[in-house]
Amino acid sequence: MKILHTADWHLGKRLYQTDLLEDSRRFVEWLLATIEERQIDVLLVAGDIFDTAHPSVEAMQVYYDFLKGLIASKCRLVITGGNHDSAAVLNAPREILRLLDVHVIGGACDDCCEEVLPLLDRRGNLQAAVAAVPFLRDRDLKRSVEGESFEDRRMAVRAGIQRRYEQVYAHGRKTYASVPVLGMGHLFVNGSATSDNDEKLHSIGTLDLFEVNLFPAFDYLALGHIHRPQMLGKMEYVRYSGSPTALSFSERLDEKLIIQLEIKNQKVVDIQELKVPKFRQLRRFSGSFTEIEAAVHAYQHSDVLRTLAEIEILEEHRDPMLIDVAKSYFLKLNHPYLSVLNWRFRFQQQLKTTDELFGETMALPELAPTEVFEQWLQENAETEESKTLLTEAFQELLHSL
Repeated sequence: MKILHTADWHLGKRLYQTDLLEDSRRFVEWLLATIEERQIDVLLVAGDIFDTAHPSVEAMQVYYDFLKGLIASKCRLVITGGNHDSAAVLNAPREILRLLDVHVIGGACDDCCEEVLPLLDRRGNLQAAVAAVPFLRDRDLKRSVEGESFEDRRMAVRAGIQRRYEQVYAHGRKTYASVPVLGMGHLFVNGSATSDNDEKLHSIGTLDLFEVNLFPAFDYLALGHIHRPQMLGKMEYVRYSGSPTALSFSERLDEKLIIQLEIKNQKVVDIQELKVPKFRQLRRFSGSFTEIEAAVHAYQHSDVLRTLAEIEILEEHRDPMLIDVAKSYFLKLNHPYLSVLNWRFRFQQQLKTTDELFGETMALPELAPTEVFEQWLQENAETEESKTLLTEAFQELLHSL
């Protein structure tokens, strides 16, 4: 049996208000061709199919076009919900999809044993089982206790996650004793390498206490939530697949992958990393305005889609006239190969305003509270101790809203 592991598609994602749906559409087309070429039996998608709980009609169309193509290929599919997904949206057609060998676990089931599914090959033979655990929210794991401290809540959530995985693992081993038992999860595991776009709320909040050694001994653990592909704890069988397309400028240099594994003689063997083609470049230009103007003018590429650019202008002193010149230049720029999504100045003095922190093209209402706080923290907290104290205070306030 051949299995593919992917996650974090974020259909409908916008980067500085620029739609990335064409990137997703091209990835899906490539994925369907890869499944057919390699005769894949099962596809596992570990959360965050969509970027928002209420995806656009266009994002839903890409999803349903993918399902239509996959069903025609006879490849079975298991999807779990992520923190960006709406369980109701994912689960709405699942009874019909189940008849077509598409299994959707949009949110935590009341009976966690329902998350354990048999995996059959193209001939209908049982080859493995999977504990398809979706993103687990606090309400899925514990009840709030009046007067409970932030640290108590964190430890209770950690214990709830561990208990959930132990329960589905035990059920899988008991019910499907003769075959490998795989796991799926969508969470931040301590020690994983993140990008700027990964979930800062969870990396500094409750889920940073969950460690890889708290998982049961799955034969393979397919994780989502972190956008950089990686093994955890140097264990080949515990992996984040990462996002298949770059979703932020911090991911512009990352190699995007999906993971293929094969089951032979009741064992997981031959784990391979399959490179996803890069359909467009994300570029970050940095330097004086004169240097950037020259670099942008000379830029060319041969990619399928236009390059998206982020500009950081570095100058010694604040010059209102230069700021006006730069603003006029970028507003009038009509480049054949790239689009500038955001530009900002960085002067020698400390950054203070949101315009200086996030760029001329970003308005404060467009920013998530965690983004504003993280940037402010980087610019103003002088010691690691002060960062820790401020972060804990911020989390207390955020959880109380």
